[in-house]
Formats: sequence, C-alpha cells, structure tokens
Amino acid sequence: MDMGTRRQGPIGCLSAIWRACILLLSGVQALDFQFNQQEPSGEPLVSSFFGVPGTNATFDYVVIGGGTAGLAVAIRLAAANLSVAVIEAGGFYELDNSNLSVVPGYATYFTGSAPDNFQPLVDWGIATTEQKVSMQCHESSTTPANQLQGAFNRKFHYAKGKTLGGSSARNYFLYHRPTVDSMQQWADLVGDQSWAWDNVLPYYKKSVHYTPFKESMYTNSSNPQDPEAFPPEGGPLEVSYSNAVDPFGTWIRKAFADVGLPQIDGLSSGRLLGAAYAPFTIDPKTGYRSSSESAYLQSALNNHSAPITYHGTLATEILFDGKKAIGVKALTAGTYGTPGKNYTLSARKEVILSAGTFQSPQLLMVSGIGNCTELADLGIDCKVDLPGVGQNMWDHLIFGSTHAVNVNTASTSLNNATLAAILKQVYLESGSGPLSTFGPGYYGWEKLPTGYRENLSSASVAALDRNFPPDWPEIEWLPQGGYSGRGLNKQQADPRDGRNYATLATALVAPLSRGTVKLASPYMWDLPLVNPAWLTNEADMELAVQAFRRGRQIWQVLVDMGVAHVEEVFPGLNVSSDAETRDYIAYSLSTVYHAACTCKMGKSSDKMAVVDSKACVHGVQGLRVVDASAFPILPPGHPQSTIYAFAEKIAHSIITGG
Repeated sequence: MDMGTRRQGPIGCLSAIWRACILLLSGVQALDFQFNQQEPSGEPLVSSFFGVPGTNATFDYVVIGGGTAGLAVAIRLAAANLSVAVIEAGGFYELDNSNLSVVPGYATYFTGSAPDNFQPLVDWGIATTEQKVSMQCHESSTTPANQLQGAFNRKFHYAKGKTLGGSSARNYFLYHRPTVDSMQQWADLVGDQSWAWDNVLPYYKKSVHYTPFKESMYTNSSNPQDPEAFPPEGGPLEVSYSNAVDPFGTWIRKAFADVGLPQIDGLSSGRLLGAAYAPFTIDPKTGYRSSSESAYLQSALNNHSAPITYHGTLATEILFDGKKAIGVKALTAGTYGTPGKNYTLSARKEVILSAGTFQSPQLLMVSGIGNCTELADLGIDCKVDLPGVGQNMWDHLIFGSTHAVNVNTASTSLNNATLAAILKQVYLESGSGPLSTFGPGYYGWEKLPTGYRENLSSASVAALDRNFPPDWPEIEWLPQGGYSGRGLNKQQADPRDGRNYATLATALVAPLSRGTVKLASPYMWDLPLVNPAWLTNEADMELAVQAFRRGRQIWQVLVDMGVAHVEEVFPGLNVSSDAETRDYIAYSLSTVYHAACTCKMGKSSDKMAVVDSKACVHGVQGLRVVDASAFPILPPGHPQSTIYAFAEKIAHSIITGG
C-alpha cells in the first residue's frame, strides 16, 4: 500500500495542502503589511496569517507563547474580531518531530529524564538544577555505592514543548478534570467563586469534542460514564478513547478492584477517587494527536479567523509605558550564522503572557517584575516588586516497579521487527492498533489506605490533611505497557530479551515540596534555573515509601492471577527496608512534567500572589498571565484539561468585559 493513500504523505505529515503554503510563504512575504484579517478582494490566502520578521506591527492583543493556553486564548479572541498576534519560539511539530509527536504510540520518545534526552526542534532542552535528595540511610542501602553517588546529586531533563501547541503537542494525551473540592479550594484561595466547580465546568466543556467509549471493543471490561460530563457538541479539541484494547489494562482493572479501587463513572465529573478508563486527546477518526495547534489553530486557519502567528520567534522583553504594558520586543533568529531580526509588536489593549511555567516568570523578571533585590543583582531595573514571581512551583513526581507479564505489551513489538511492521501497517490503514493509543489507559486515584497511612508520621498526616481536602487523591496509579526503569531514555528502556514487561508507575499528586524558577542572566535566550526541589518535604518521601509498598500489594494480586511473574525485575526484591526504599525512590524518580504555580493567582493581600482572579498581573495594567504558571494550586492528576478551561474562561472574560 502506498503510504499516502490514507494520509497526505507519510505518517505524521500534514494533511492539508495549505500547510505547504505556510512553509513556502510564512516569513517570506505578506499580502497585507497592515495585517488586516480580511483581504480587500475577498478571502485571504492562508499565509496572510503569518507575521513578517523584522516588521513592527500593532494589534489589539499580543499573546506570548503559542502553546496549550496561548493558542486557545488567541483563537477565541481572534474569532471575536479582535486583532491578535501570537509569538512562538517553535514551529510545527508535525514537521519538526514528525511521527514522534503525531502518533500516540511514539509519544515517549525524547521525554526521558537524562539531561541530553531531548529533541531540540520541539523541546527547550531545560535541565533542572542539581537535585539533592536526603539520604538518611545510605550506609544500610543494598544499592551499589557507585550508583548512589550519582543518583542524588543529578540534573534532570524537564520536557517542555517548544512548538506550536506547546506541551499539548508533547504530552501523554490523558484528559480528565479535577475534583469538586480542589476547585473550591482554588476559588477560596483567590477570593472568587467563579472558579468553583459548577461555575468553571462550562469552560471545561466548551473546548472539547467528545467521542464516547466503544463498549463493543472491550468484551472483558466496561466503562460507565456520566452522560452530563460532555456536551453533544463542542470543540475543537478531540477527546476520545483508545482505538485498541490493551490486555494489561483489562487485568489491572481487576487488580485495582481487588485491592479496593472501585471503578467510577468516568474522570470528568468532579470525582477522581477510584479508577476508570481515561479518554485521550486523540482524534478517533485518524488516530492522530489532537493539540491546541491541530485543533484550535488549524480550524481557525481553515475558517480564515486566525491570529497572526510569528513562529520561530522569541519574546525578549515586555514593554511598558509607566505601569501599562504596551507591547513586546521580539527576536526572530536566523540559523547557522544568519543574523536575527529585532522588532516590536505593540498592543493596543493587552499583552497576554502564555510562555509556560518556566518562561512566563522568566519573562516577567527579565522585564522588571519580580523580587527587586534579585533583579538588581542582575542589573535589571525593577518596575514592580512581586517576590512571588518564580516561587511556589508545584510538580508531580513519579517512580514505579516492573514485572515481566504473560500478556502482550509494547515490549512485543520492540522484540519483533516483523510484528512492528504489521502494527505500523494497521495504523496506516485504519488509525487503529497499538500505535493509536498510549498504554493500558486504565488509571486509579486514591488516598493512602489506612494500613499504610498508619506508617506515616503524625506530622506528615497532619500536613496532608491540612493542605488537601477530602476528595483530593494523594496517589495516582499509571499502568504502563513496558519497562520504564529510571526513565532516563524511554525509547530504549525495554530489555530485548523476548519477554513482555509492564510497569505500575506511581505519581504523588498531593505534593508538599515547592520549587523555584530563577534567572541565569537578564536575557531570555539563556534558559532559566529550574529547581523542582522534589522530596524536600519529608511528608512527600514518607508518602512515596508507603505508596511503593502499596504498589507491591497490587502486583501480588496480578501474580496470584497468573498475569505477572513473581520476580520483580525493577527495582528488585532486595529493596525491602524503609532505608532501601527511600534510596530507590531518590535514585529512580522522575517527573510527570506537570510544573505549575510559579506566577500564582491570589488576592492582593497575598504577598506571594502574582496575578489576580482574572489573571491580571498585580501592580501593572494591560498584562495577564494565562497558563499553568498562574494556577494558585496544581489540582490532582493531569492539568491539560484545566489549562484549556483556564484559557477559555479568561478569553470569555476579556471578550465580554466580565
């Protein structure tokens, strides 16, 4: 079969002819230097929606960052007949990362924790500062000392999308919503009940085109859903269930039920405690990733209602007239010695900062908003003293354990080139099969059960109970069809020994450790210093140790079912004492890449708050932060849905003047 009979070109290539026009014409010529949204002679050519580097221009709104939130808010504003520019450092991931971003089965490539495991065309290549996890029991550990020495003082690659679509083009697809109580906590913290569950739910629904679960595919399972969770019409983001059945997922469902994790009616109705099949941001018609670029931007381009996009462009400074944001300095860089172009994009109404959890605080600080003492040390003139900029970073860390299993997982195709070719052909022809999905797809959330919770210190229990409401899970279970190990290089993790492997990954979703983002220099082209400070709060480490033991209980159920082999391949049963478990967790931990809250939302009386409940930066006018950095808290689970809802809510507020 010719690979182009189903798609326009190879897997992952762009499906519309206009994409070629973008490549040929964007940045080379423009039909309208005034950047009007409609051509005088009728409908504009698609390249009219791409900016010309080096040419100053003025818009109603300038959005910095064409990622998950940035494109969503920009497209909604442009659809309301407002002139909008989007500045994005990356390009089109379908071209720059091809199959590895488009095909769900390839999504883990270049997302490992090794500092060099990144793809520079679609990832910023951020490495954390050296993480120093306390080793209270080093002497008693059975892990070889030469391994331990390098395990607790190392840097981690922190995957972050540098592409149109941002991290929605690089994430692992999971779509679910937070809990009722977590959103009530959000509303209470910021003093605005419009953020409470019932009030914000319409914005979650607005962005999604939902395709229900195909019960006929799951003869050994079921997936009850709340029919009110998704509207019959919506979009443009595609949310659907897998086009393939993962055998390990059906068995993990039974194991979860056996240990007291009941199946609930979906994960988008304000409840997470329990387990369910999760939908993914995958287009069920094609099996392709659905992102803010492929959903929002492509739809807007096709409808001739898109913002003007400056891709391959870095925002270097926010410009002010007194305390009013009036525009952005932009740099479109050349490559291989070609000089870049500096120019100004002015904003009549507002600048909207959507550069993400690391670069949004970085750009605020470079532009003179942050801790005045620290800014002065770098020679930056301080415009507004907001010490919370770059502070309060939340994140979800992850670790896991692995067994060989007696069902087919992703290991099968890694060990069998012939089978891998067959599966690729299935995907080409029908958008189905293992390449159309991301793992088992069945997830669980819980608070640490009583038998394990009693092993926590009283101080840790009190801290967890004080900071997190009753419906907020502490642990997320993420079954994976393969061998994860330390997650240094995820595309090469599986042993090539002919066996099938599965991993039960554990994420801490009620973290108490807080990290920081600081400047390395006064320039945006130097990456910021990112310190997640994982496990620096003792409660997190205690919770991790007990969660690891709980995971072994789940594995034992799978062994008793005959699904899993007795041997624990990673880390191995030589890890048994609390001391050994602590060392193992510090040695093998990684992140789910959910960094948030570094420009946190809060009341004006909160000295660490950076934005108010409408995402407006305290102390200035005409400047908002619209991305996960502005969250006051990181809700439990995966933040993708909340980032879209956040953007929808703020866009609606801007358009309606609310």
